[in-house]
Amino acid sequence: MSLERWQQILREVTGIPGVRGALIVETAAGLPVLAELAEGVEGGAISALAASLFRRTTRAAQSAQFGSVRTLQLEAAQGHVIVANGGELLVVVVAEKAAQLGQVRLEAHRAAEALQ
Repeated sequence: MSLERWQQILREVTGIPGVRGALIVETAAGLPVLAELAEGVEGGAISALAASLFRRTTRAAQSAQFGSVRTLQLEAAQGHVIVANGGELLVVVVAEKAAQLGQVRLEAHRAAEALQ
């Protein structure tokens, strides 16, 4: 997949009102591959956290025989971090508290599917 296509995928996600940024993250290492972030959003820290939580949650889900993790959502006082499983790559979205989470999750899933 081309860099332009990846950039387009991120633009579609970040175009949702209330989204402060989106990243494509390498699952195993937690490194950002590509990011489109608002000023002040720490891409490296979010990438590392999202990938680590995703890997740990995946292990827990497998041990419980739940199958693969599709989405992981972290809810904080002022917003959300949503992680969608794209296989070797993750789509990580940083959204404000007031963002329409259904729409954000849907677009994160679409983006993750496009990466596979």
